[in-house]
Amino acid sequence: MVPLFNHGSIWSCNSSNTLLIAKATKLTIAFLSLFLMLGVSSDMFSSTFAWAAGFANYNTATICILVYLLIVKNIFYEKNPSYSVWLVIFAVPLGIGSQLFVEHATIYNVFAGAFVIIYSFMKFRKFFYFHIVYLISALIGAVIMFSNGAYVKIFTGADNYRTIDTDMGIFEKIYSIFSTSMYKFLIMNNILLNFALAIFCIFLLVKIGTNLPIWKVWVKNIFMVILTIYPFYRPLIVDRMQLSIFTDVAKTSELEAWISLLFYLTILFTIILFFRKSSLKVELSFYLISAVFVAGPLFFVTPFGSRCFIISYTFFVLFIIRLLVYFVDEGYVNLNAISVPIITLSLSLVVAYGIIFAQIKISDNDRMDSIQKQIDEGKKVVTVKPLKHEKFLWNSRLMIPGFQADNFKIFFNLPKDIELKNAPK
Repeated sequence: MVPLFNHGSIWSCNSSNTLLIAKATKLTIAFLSLFLMLGVSSDMFSSTFAWAAGFANYNTATICILVYLLIVKNIFYEKNPSYSVWLVIFAVPLGIGSQLFVEHATIYNVFAGAFVIIYSFMKFRKFFYFHIVYLISALIGAVIMFSNGAYVKIFTGADNYRTIDTDMGIFEKIYSIFSTSMYKFLIMNNILLNFALAIFCIFLLVKIGTNLPIWKVWVKNIFMVILTIYPFYRPLIVDRMQLSIFTDVAKTSELEAWISLLFYLTILFTIILFFRKSSLKVELSFYLISAVFVAGPLFFVTPFGSRCFIISYTFFVLFIIRLLVYFVDEGYVNLNAISVPIITLSLSLVVAYGIIFAQIKISDNDRMDSIQKQIDEGKKVVTVKPLKHEKFLWNSRLMIPGFQADNFKIFFNLPKDIELKNAPK
């Protein structure tokens, strides 16, 4: 079935919050944010923007985190933060409500709340009511979230879908999950994002990597090699050339996991080793660490899919946008010079998605016409045609037999006595 909601509202909201946190008001930066959020993998797109459950839970959890960061971003400024009484009151519903969507976001919000309090005290030597109230509210929300009976079943092994694997040691389990699947969802599958991360970090190294000691010159050059090679690995070596160093799939997966981790660490240490502004260094490092930390709980609960990493993806986008704002503020980048390409790319992607979903709707109409025609002909076994561009939809092909096929007949008011059958792919 074709989703009936407007995907654009969430893209706009995620992009807008990202821009506000990064202190960006330029139209060009807004379009870059939009382009990057639209640039998710088709698997992530289908399970977050084109699936009602994923749309409601994962995007809402992401927006709640961005709203919190929008309020507390002033801890990275030089002046003492200030919060109105209304914001302190708002911290209660925000803190509790943010915890009720997805589990790893629930855990992350407690971590973020604690970090903000500790960092603010270290920097300003005082506690702030908004920070305290939010953390207490987040803890209350976490208790409400995990007191649900569904989590008791998970922890006791009674849940048939989600489980906690206790057969391996903790480090063995983390390594196994990261090296088989997590590295793909977290890093490697984000092709457009990886190019953007690499370009921005290389530009940063070129601009600020001057008058360095010898060891830093070597580190800088090694970092630039890694940042240049990695983004091409997936689209060129794997997808285009279909090359693999090992014939063993497991060994190839392990290698890809290690080079993905190396790419991430290169980005993180580019900021730690070469960035000079201390407060901005902390802010940028916080976004990068948050991208990984928010995915951490997924090591212990399986299964998980690409939708679970939309929050991590958003943190990487926030990192890029904040870095670009720094480049503009320092005079390294002239936005007027790059505005036309960025806006053109963004609008082209919007138009492309518009065409894709228009064609999906046309094929959906054709599918329903075909079903109705078969029913009118008196057929008891009705063939359901596939929709176009299925990879951009979540479970568009009916699961037969199953509740989805039964609900399909109810939703479209089809006779109960007919048997549905998927057409061959």
